[in-house]
Amino acid sequence: MEFSFNINTFLKDEITVIDRNHDLLKYSFTRYPKENSHKEELKEVINKLGTNSAQAQGLNGAVTSVELLLVAEQRCYILKDLNCTRPNGTVIGFLKVGAKKLFFINPDSNQVEVTPLCVLDFYVNEARQRQGHGYKLFSYMMENENTSPGSLAIDRPSEKMLGFYKKRFNLSAPINQPNNFVVFRDFFSSYVPTTSKQWPDHLKRGPIKLKAVPKLLPVEKESFFPSTLTMPLKPKTATPVSTNPAAFNPAAFNPAACTPSAFIPAARGPVPAAFIPAARGPAACNSPVTNPAACKEFHMPLFYN
Repeated sequence: MEFSFNINTFLKDEITVIDRNHDLLKYSFTRYPKENSHKEELKEVINKLGTNSAQAQGLNGAVTSVELLLVAEQRCYILKDLNCTRPNGTVIGFLKVGAKKLFFINPDSNQVEVTPLCVLDFYVNEARQRQGHGYKLFSYMMENENTSPGSLAIDRPSEKMLGFYKKRFNLSAPINQPNNFVVFRDFFSSYVPTTSKQWPDHLKRGPIKLKAVPKLLPVEKESFFPSTLTMPLKPKTATPVSTNPAAFNPAAFNPAACTPSAFIPAARGPVPAAFIPAARGPAACNSPVTNPAACKEFHMPLFYN
């Protein structure tokens, strides 16, 4: 696979590992035109490899791109041709791996949760296949990741991929999982389960024995504020008011002996009829009170004809 630029400037080794922590992908080089151009060229190489891999496998979309590589813990192993005589170099293929948390069905038909290293994408240029390049990629990856072929989980392998496993690693009879991953029998002999369906230790020892709780004596309710319902209600007493009209004779009115409190009743009650005029008019305003000072003291209005 050839490009219009020199890939040897950023793919310096035969197999280069690219992840999101790579310098060209991690940093921005807007002020450095040379490094920025290398960054764009690396992106083009990764996206082109992902597109060719999707076309070779008959997928609707690419599963390898720079955007996906930046948001996940995945690593791309890119293989180039060291013996290429062309000035821009040649890319042969790539292998992408990453750890994923998955649920598998083991040979005992039990569901287990594991986090294995998964083969997520694998592609070798059609013109360079059956020349040992794929085995070289896998061997370098397994040495770098410290793993073995039987410990890997493969995401949706093609028939060519399963044939490659059988030819190179002598692994056959794949075990298909409900999530479209494929593992081999050696996987369950070396995996470390994340969780299991076994009972916790405190349930294995038997039922939990609860300590007897002592019976508590009833406590009487006490309140700092006694309820008003339990307190005796004192009847409200009011100063008796005479309703005899003779007692309110205006002729016997003495302004000097009256105080303002004398006109304030001790309790609410009906106003004596002697203070309510029968009708408004000249006849109702004939008051024998002739002292204006006394009327002002008690706030009594004066009526004039």
